[in-house]
Parts: sequence; structure tokens; C-alpha cells
Amino acid sequence: MHKGDEVYITRTGKFYHYFDDDCPTTSRILKGKTPARKIKEEEAIKKGYALCRHCAKEYAEDLAERRGCGTATIFFLAAGIGASFTLKIFI
Repeated sequence: MHKGDEVYITRTGKFYHYFDDDCPTTSRILKGKTPARKIKEEEAIKKGYALCRHCAKEYAEDLAERRGCGTATIFFLAAGIGASFTLKIFI
């Protein structure tokens, strides 16, 4: 679950990561296997970093849980995977 306004940036990455060990990169960072630094999420976006797809998926799921809506999770996941997968979910 995303908490706070700071994120991790790896030395060579193009993405920023929330403090959530469901993300493989964040998990490696928390275990000390991958060096990273903390910066504000707003600053990461301004510098051109994008949110990691694993973190984005978890964030969408967390939002849906907080709202009590399971269909929002399906929508967010389908939007990230593609339209063909969306049709398979609802058929």
C-alpha cells in the first residue's frame, strides 16, 4: 500500500517505486540488494520518471479496496493489460 509522498528511484531505472514490498524492485531495495534513493513523488514525475507497473497495479487495487469496489480493480487491471483482455474478462 502506498504511504507518504516519497518514492524510491534506482540508479539506472526509468521508474519510481512506492514503499510496497509487493513490487519486486521495492522488495529488492528493502532487502538491501538494490541501491536506491528516496525522493518526493512530485519531483520524480517532474524529472520524467514513470510509476512502475507493479506499483501502479497495487495502487489501483488498494484504491478499489478502500472504496469497496472490486469492479474498479478489474477495470484498472484491464486498462493496463489491453482491450483484448478486457473483452475476455466480461465475456
